[in-house]
Amino acid sequence: MKSWRRPSDQAHRSTTRWHGKLAGAGIALMLIMVAATVLAACGGSTTTTSAGTATSTASGPQVIMKNTAYDPATLTIKVGQTVTWVNQDPMQHDVVANKGEFKSSLLASGGTFSFKFTQAGTYAYYCSIHPNMLGTIIVQ
Repeated sequence: MKSWRRPSDQAHRSTTRWHGKLAGAGIALMLIMVAATVLAACGGSTTTTSAGTATSTASGPQVIMKNTAYDPATLTIKVGQTVTWVNQDPMQHDVVANKGEFKSSLLASGGTFSFKFTQAGTYAYYCSIHPNMLGTIIVQ
């Protein structure tokens, strides 16, 4: 006669970890979608992607996030152009306009954020995690 055995604790812990990671990934994707919707409602268009996902605006002007800095720190573009920020740091960063014109979600390494500038002006921005990271977009 076979006796009933409790599943091993190791198998239970492994399954629980897998379910937790899956739920976390779903929540992260939902937050990215909500952030993109809110940003689009504020004027201009945005694109946020996670690591390894290409964007259609990648061929336009870019700002690279590397060594806890934006490169270039100041970028001059024309009205109607889309700027894409690319995180090449191993840590997360975001892009937050000082006057609220745009705001990305937290971008993991390899993540991107794009914003189309539809009005001339000077747009100062920073990283909310690393306040010493400062940048400026000049739109002519």
